[in-house]
Amino acid sequence: MKPDLSVLPITGWEVETVSPDELIFVRFIFLSDILQRLDEADIGNSYAMEIEQARELRNALMRAIERIDNEHEHSSRSHCDNISKTRR
Repeated sequence: MKPDLSVLPITGWEVETVSPDELIFVRFIFLSDILQRLDEADIGNSYAMEIEQARELRNALMRAIERIDNEHEHSSRSHCDNISKTRR
């Protein structure tokens, strides 16, 4: 993500399905101001996607999670290696 982008922290979401149309609706609940309380969170627009789009989104989220997990695991191992080296 580019550092100049505005970031709105998500505090929740709503997901609904419409079976006849095979659509999934997603709406995010978020904070739009740094001083905003959780109970004042904004409810965003509803976004519709087809099932295949939802699968692609799921896969993209899973890949992002795996990257973060792998980076965390790598940094934890590096930290442990550094501790071991200093104790010798």
